[in-house]
Amino acid sequence: MNWDDLRFFLAVARTRSLAGAARTLGVNHSTAFRRINRFEEEVGARLFERLPDGYQLTVAGEDLLTHAEQVSDEVDRLQLKVLGQDFKPGGTVRLTAPDNIATQYLPAYLAAFCERYPDIEIELDVGAAHLDLTRREADVAIRATATPPLHLVGRRAVELPWYFCATDAYVARFGRPAGLSDLAGHRVVGATGQLRNLAPFRALSETFNEPMAIRCSSLDAMAAIAESGFAIALLPADQASENLQRLMPLPLSREAALWLLTHPELRRTERIRLLMDHLYRSFRGDARLRIEGRT
Repeated sequence: MNWDDLRFFLAVARTRSLAGAARTLGVNHSTAFRRINRFEEEVGARLFERLPDGYQLTVAGEDLLTHAEQVSDEVDRLQLKVLGQDFKPGGTVRLTAPDNIATQYLPAYLAAFCERYPDIEIELDVGAAHLDLTRREADVAIRATATPPLHLVGRRAVELPWYFCATDAYVARFGRPAGLSDLAGHRVVGATGQLRNLAPFRALSETFNEPMAIRCSSLDAMAAIAESGFAIALLPADQASENLQRLMPLPLSREAALWLLTHPELRRTERIRLLMDHLYRSFRGDARLRIEGRT
């Protein structure tokens, strides 16, 4: 029996479901299913009853839960004790961020940080794929979301409203739409791939019934097409460009935001805290991310 097996057992026991355990641990449903079944085989006892409304502990599971909770508490205390001693501003921080944030914002932010803290080395992993902080694939993640994962801790840096954007040349040629109903007859860039699942693009598909001029699976590509003067693109505020003007906001009941996230065990580590504080101040002070009409 090892600690990793107990983590899966505890997650299912606490959430009463495989789906809840998977979300807590940052794994998929099938992984949680496979690990629990294997764990029961290893201990030689059925620990859960599979019921229509979830997983319920058996008598053997209840007995194991008491001991597993004690082990969990001891592991947590040990990790906090070790990590809490790391107060020196040195070492490596693994940072993950989306492409546009990494290319348009982080170069200046990180240059200033490394000038101030030369003993802290930054490893920047760029891309849309979400690295798993629970597995320590990254130490700090910058994510644009309205609902950050509950198993991580962090700070909401800035709100990210979405705007319809176009070049001056496009507006001069085709006119400036004042509302969603005015988009009829305009060339609009649509989403494909995973981007189609984002709330802004679902809202766009519900209100704009004409064929899209072109579809993209990347926000960077959408911005580039808009910058060419060919069409209007729906973009979040972090895709700000001096070549594009914001024609109108997309009204949403819930705005997304840029979040700075880390694992709870790392939040007291000095180099992590220093980087997250620096990035928070940098995002908050960046004029490109200020929402029109707000300070």
